[in-house]
Formats: sequence, structure tokens, C-alpha cells
Amino acid sequence: MKLTYYGTGAGEGWPGVFCNCKLCKEARRLKGKNIRSRSQALINDDLLIDLTPDTYMHSLVYDLDLENVNHLLVTHSHTDHFHPADLELLREPFAHNRELFHVYGNESVRNRIWSEVPKVEEVEDCFNFHKAEPFTKLSIKDYIVVPLRALHDRSEECLIYEILQGDKAILYAHDTGAFPSETMDYLMEEKIHLDLVSLDCTTQSEEDGKNHMGLVDAVKQRQLLIDFGLADETTIWVVNHFSHNGGWLHDRMVEEADKVGFLVSYDGMVIEI
Repeated sequence: MKLTYYGTGAGEGWPGVFCNCKLCKEARRLKGKNIRSRSQALINDDLLIDLTPDTYMHSLVYDLDLENVNHLLVTHSHTDHFHPADLELLREPFAHNRELFHVYGNESVRNRIWSEVPKVEEVEDCFNFHKAEPFTKLSIKDYIVVPLRALHDRSEECLIYEILQGDKAILYAHDTGAFPSETMDYLMEEKIHLDLVSLDCTTQSEEDGKNHMGLVDAVKQRQLLIDFGLADETTIWVVNHFSHNGGWLHDRMVEEADKVGFLVSYDGMVIEI
């Protein structure tokens, strides 16, 4: 399996759209891996995670090819992870020769589609919405996808995703604090070995654990997964989803993460397992 990170920033991006703090100014000056767009990833070449406002930019700058992408997993309805207005572009005359597009998400995602997609009644034939229920397996092409509960916005059922293909497993865990007990219980019951774990690190230098994670929180979550036999020394560990409020530009983030055995994501990063 292959995981490509197209967007690795938090809600405001990095530099923040309207921000003039020291870290955002430095990111604008340094560019490169310090430029982080809103969160989006792709499994192999056909399973998209989140529909960020930056999706079109990702197709232009990082060659995100949506021709074969007809399945979208949405983690939650926040605007940096889900920009439903773009779904209008599935219909004629904006798109030709598209297969049916499948969207998986919670009830808040559903509500945003029907309230925010322009002329949604003209788009309904172009997509199917599927309610993603926590701990209920989804068969998508040759993947088994398991939505798991996240600890994030309490006003909706935010999700993280375990994605299985053959004998490989990826756990994509953004936005979330420490995993809820029911998520850990499910993972322990299934006992699937995780080959790659991508953990939230929005707050970087600061501990959180209640809505997001910092590096310290990610280390604690990793140890729990190892202690319960869900991961080991062969597992690839990545931190992702960074805010300028966390205090570390890319090189410093790499330095700190390397001390504790994590890779640091950046826009355009590709990992194969």
C-alpha cells in the first residue's frame, strides 16, 4: 500500500491565510516543506481521505490525479477537511465521463452536502452518500475500511480510519486527541497488526490529548498501541497535521520527532509499505 500526503497543515494552513506571526512569516520566506496546505491524503491511487479546500491546488502542484478516484472518506465536517461545494463539479458540464462518486462520512457531513452543494438536486445522480458508522466495516473495492471514533469535536461523531488491503494495514488518525476507550477496545479485539500509523500532531511542542495531539501525546499513543500488541518495531510512525501555533517549523519538527522515532509528514510526501 502507498500513502501520499497532499496536505499536512491544520485549519488555517501554514502560513495561516491571514496570519503575520513570526512562524508564518518565516514559512513564507523559507518555503519548501514549511508550506503546509489543508489536510488531505490518498491511499494508493484511488481512495481519497478528506476533500480539503485545497484539492484543486493539490491536483496542479502535486499531481493528485482524480481520474480513478471515486471513493472519498471524510473524517469530519470541519471546513479544512471537507469542502462540499466542490461536489457540484462532478456534474455536467463541469465534468465529463465520470463514474459514480462515493462519499463516506458522518451525519454532519451529510447535512453539509445537502445544505452547501449548489444545485444539489442536479448533482444527486453523480454521487452516493454512505453513512460511516463507527466500528462497522466498509468494503470498498479491494479495501476493508473501518471507521473508528476520534476524540475531537463533541458536537459530531468525528472519525479516524483503519484501512486494510491484503496483509497490510494503515491507521490514519487525524483530527483526534488520545484514542477513546471504545476505539482502543475495538483495535485490541481485532488484533490487526498496524504497518503504518499516522498520528495527529497539531500542537507539536504543546501537550493536548483532548482534541488534538502534540508530539508528547503521539508518543504516549504509540506506546499504548505497542503495549497492546497492535504495533511493533516494524511499524512506520508518522506525525502529521501541524499548526503554526505549535511552534516548530519543519526542520525543528524533524529534529524533535527523530529523537522519539517518528517521521514528519510534508506536502507531497509518499510512503510505501
